[in-house]
Amino acid sequence: MRRTLFILAALAVAGLAAAGSVVSLGLYNVSARAGHLPGVSWVLHTTFRNAVRLRAPAEDEVPDLSDPALIALGAGHYATACAPCHAGPDGSRTATMRAMLPVPPPIREAVAGWQPSHLHWIVENGVKMTGMPGWPAGGRADEVWAVVAYLDAVKRQDAPPLPEVSEQQQSAPPGAAYCATCHGSISAHVPRLDIQQPGYLADTLDDYLTGARASGIMQQAVSMVPPEALPGLAAHFAAGPAATAAAAVGPTAGAALATRGTREVPACTACHGPGAPVAQPEAPALAGQDRAFLAAQLRLWRDGVRRGSDKMSAAARSLSDEEIALLADWYAALPPDGEIEE
Repeated sequence: MRRTLFILAALAVAGLAAAGSVVSLGLYNVSARAGHLPGVSWVLHTTFRNAVRLRAPAEDEVPDLSDPALIALGAGHYATACAPCHAGPDGSRTATMRAMLPVPPPIREAVAGWQPSHLHWIVENGVKMTGMPGWPAGGRADEVWAVVAYLDAVKRQDAPPLPEVSEQQQSAPPGAAYCATCHGSISAHVPRLDIQQPGYLADTLDDYLTGARASGIMQQAVSMVPPEALPGLAAHFAAGPAATAAAAVGPTAGAALATRGTREVPACTACHGPGAPVAQPEAPALAGQDRAFLAAQLRLWRDGVRRGSDKMSAAARSLSDEEIALLADWYAALPPDGEIEE
């Protein structure tokens, strides 16, 4: 028995010495042109598929992926963040992308065989040693579903064309046409900008640029335009044509929640209106804002993903999903700058 243990220990030491020599002397060829040793690709790919299936979110967490606005939002992000490696459904990868190891598969091949929950895990987490990055912002699993909605449409061969940046208007600042691919055409999940003050939008864009506010979609977007253009973009979109105003709404359960406050936690309307004091530039206007966007932001505040305002963290901390829905419904139905009917 002692002889056997001695032999095993000696083999272990020899193995470690051999591995150390490979590492320290550079004996292993890391060239992407050389490829893997026989069997290595199979081991890595099998490990990858099993790891994804083990860790993917539950099926009951999958939202409605047929929502056209969610698909459009995912397509907009895919066009700049993913297409350079995987190309569009009907496009081709560049020669440089095809020279990677492993080669990024064309998108139709990449989504084949995966369920939406699997695709969500891959997009959110990325994959080691493949060049596939994780989502740029931590805690934003909610945003990933937009990309998954687009990928699911690709899998169904029902995906819309990837957005193309239209010709820049002469009076618009640099980057406005790119921003308008989401903020000018998508009907939901994207915030209205015309109801906000330019200063608030400029501060928000700066927060996305520095990472102070987490959003994989917006952090990607602000990296696509020159930083010096951000104030001009804020002013441009704040001055954009307002959408058709909603009809005034009367008292509802959402109104009761929004107007309820305490000494420690003021009512929503005290900061966000309607009827809020003017001198609160850090508080965005909510009346007439997109419902899905409002609900998503409230969940982020409640769950501690969004930070930076003790008041908002305290106000959202105890909100239930039902209360969030009521608040989002009420604010979305209000006319911008409207009044609450008594």
